[in-house]
Amino acid sequence: MFEIRNTTLPGGQKETILIGGPKIVVINKDVRYADAWIDGEGLLALPGLIDPHVHFRTPGGEHKEDWEHGVRAAIAGGVTTVFDMPNTIPPLTTQKRLERKTKLTGERDIDYRFWFGANNWNTGEIKKVAGDPQIVGVKVYMGSSTGNLLVTNEAVLEKIFRVCAENNLIVGVHAEDETVMRLHRYSMRRAPEIEDHCFIHHMLAEVTAVRKALELQDATKCRLYFCHLTTPEAVELVSQAKQNGATVYAEVCPHHLWLSNERMSAPGPSKNFYKMNPPLRSYEQMQKLRQYVFDGLVDTVGSDHAPHTREEKMQKNYDDIPSGVPGVETTLPLIFQFVHEGKMSIDRFIRLTSANAADIFGLRHKGKIEVGYDADIALLDPKKEVLFRHQDMATKCGWTPYVAMRATGAVKFVVSRGTVLAAASAS
Repeated sequence: MFEIRNTTLPGGQKETILIGGPKIVVINKDVRYADAWIDGEGLLALPGLIDPHVHFRTPGGEHKEDWEHGVRAAIAGGVTTVFDMPNTIPPLTTQKRLERKTKLTGERDIDYRFWFGANNWNTGEIKKVAGDPQIVGVKVYMGSSTGNLLVTNEAVLEKIFRVCAENNLIVGVHAEDETVMRLHRYSMRRAPEIEDHCFIHHMLAEVTAVRKALELQDATKCRLYFCHLTTPEAVELVSQAKQNGATVYAEVCPHHLWLSNERMSAPGPSKNFYKMNPPLRSYEQMQKLRQYVFDGLVDTVGSDHAPHTREEKMQKNYDDIPSGVPGVETTLPLIFQFVHEGKMSIDRFIRLTSANAADIFGLRHKGKIEVGYDADIALLDPKKEVLFRHQDMATKCGWTPYVAMRATGAVKFVVSRGTVLAAASAS
């Protein structure tokens, strides 16, 4: 047993947290049971973040990320649970591959779950993994992205949605309409450049796919989770569906709240590093998306941690430049900055970064600092400014899209399942 003494809880009160095994056993400012303790004076205790959207690239992409580095990056960012995406090599689309991936991943210092990948012919495999505690849901790619999991046939999509509904599996969608993107690309009548990426992945592609997915949800009554929404219009559609009684959820990513598409027209090759799917949007759209986050129209924040090497990002041809940016270790300060600025409450921050994901995906005993809950805690210096630098990143790819940016909220200690993992050294 050990204690976190004199720390500030999200409600503002100073308490001591007594941890026994993997659980919180007592919260009382007068507790002095344990010989081992952390001085929490001046630190804010937050539930460890749940990141519902990471790509740790194993198997098949270990040259740019692996579980050792990915977990280290998560810990540096106060993240104690991650959900890994299925677009690996090979993709996670069969029960046998799930068994292999689980064995390959092994025991880690943080908790993890997997998204299972849907394709045009594996509904039988989806049924096999239904109920497996390692699976949080089924990921459907409605538009091309990294990997080979594209599903565009509406009859197949409806079958996937229906099978998931019948087997109590959440459907997670990458909502970009493939037809819209192909038409935009074809209309250019030339080879695309990196500056064309936001046009090819036009907001119409997202809005069209969201509408289609909502129609399928209405027909099948599945639980539907929209990954990395980027446009206010898409969030409005999801919000309206919620008001009409649909069981649907919206995720956004920090890069779509902090970076605008102006990055894609910068001189030189630096713009390559901001190619991602879905793409960055205009500054005006970014600001409105932020407001919807503040207003409660968004359920979760996922990093979409999608590392690639510098060499891969520096390639010349548009189609050779992979999409994606790292981010699991920068989410906390970037979102906490909104709390620091008075635009978001601590409660809203916790709902976005842990509690809602715990509720949506059925992670009992996570997302709160309460007796009986898992001792997953990030101790934050809420006044310390963090400078993002490439050389400080724990991710294997070794760079960040937020280089030279600053945010407030430095992770000092991380506790996962009752074990103190690291004392972070923020710049």
